[in-house]
Amino acid sequence: MVKLLINSLFRGGAEKQFAALAPLIPHKGLYLLENETSLGTGEETPVPLSDHDSKTSSAVKTACIPFYARRLAALTGPRDTVLSFMERANFVNVLAAERSGHRAVICERTQASREFSGIRALAFRPLIKKLYPRASLIVANSNGVKKDLASNFSVPADKIRIINNGYDIAAIAVHAEEPLTAPYAEIFKRPVLVTSGRLTAAKGQWHMLRLFKKIKTVRKEAALILFGEGELRGYLMHLSEELGFRTFKRAGTPPVDFDVYFPGFEPNPYKFLAQARLFLFTSLWEGFPNALVEAMASGVPVISSDCASGPREILAPGTPFEFQTQISEPAPHGVLMPPLSGLRRRAWTPLEPAEELWARTALSLLNDKTALQKYARSGFERAKDFELSKTAGQWRELLIPENLIKFSGKDKG
Repeated sequence: MVKLLINSLFRGGAEKQFAALAPLIPHKGLYLLENETSLGTGEETPVPLSDHDSKTSSAVKTACIPFYARRLAALTGPRDTVLSFMERANFVNVLAAERSGHRAVICERTQASREFSGIRALAFRPLIKKLYPRASLIVANSNGVKKDLASNFSVPADKIRIINNGYDIAAIAVHAEEPLTAPYAEIFKRPVLVTSGRLTAAKGQWHMLRLFKKIKTVRKEAALILFGEGELRGYLMHLSEELGFRTFKRAGTPPVDFDVYFPGFEPNPYKFLAQARLFLFTSLWEGFPNALVEAMASGVPVISSDCASGPREILAPGTPFEFQTQISEPAPHGVLMPPLSGLRRRAWTPLEPAEELWARTALSLLNDKTALQKYARSGFERAKDFELSKTAGQWRELLIPENLIKFSGKDKG
């Protein structure tokens, strides 16, 4: 019997993937470490293992890993398979399996060697190295994540399988056709550069703001929109103003003549992405970036950092995934760029060479209608390779013996 486990169902990329997959994997029992359910999983009601929520401190949640494990072990047995997403849930899954005898299948979604810093690094990195090899099976969402686990955490490579993230491409296309409100429709008459995702250290959006200053010296009418929430929102808005941009800093009706917009979380970002001229993706590290594939599925050309995991596998699948460009690389499905430094320079400091190159490349593409159309088409076609029904089939094959798969009409793959 398959059972599913995740920290919570808040609005993160891993949580979105989990929520999308859950209805497509036959299972009996969906458990959360915390009582937080912003995302739905069909008709099923998740079972929280605690009364913790988003207001509970991370330190408390980490300290409670043994408690969560005891609760999970009481709900499982030797004939069960438990699939978990996210690190704390993975730790709980492995520890619980050692009590109950269930098969622990854990899934890593990011480059763990880069993701954690400070106190979290002191807690999580040793736990990954100690507990992940004890899982029955580890699933990475990209070759880069697999390499990171094997190289930096001593996880046996033969225990790691790769299943890329999946997307409902048809649903994204439908959402992308929804009309914009009048103010945004007016803004998108200008050349708009856009990004989406968490406003967090991994995404490197401060580089985007700095290089946009260079773009504005040539294309004065251009606008930049950053969709998403996160702990760096305040810092990024301050940097935007420090750079001299007229900055929209809240949800609601935007002025049509500002330079930079921070609208916050948008339940349907696809309708905005579809109207944008370019999607910029400045990530310093990734696992398998949802925002990048969703942009491609929305029909917007993409310029992406060639960070160590994810973008190259998506945009240039015929090249070795370990390769990293030092120049602007016109890949088959988008443009790959040298990763940025990650240094948070002040507004008045000169652009670093990579920021200069990013700005020149974006300006060149903005002036090349043929290239924009080519990348919009090829990106959309590439996004179809990650159709959710395909990846769900890979998960079912991994988790359930073929003779036990009975969908009763639910099979979409």
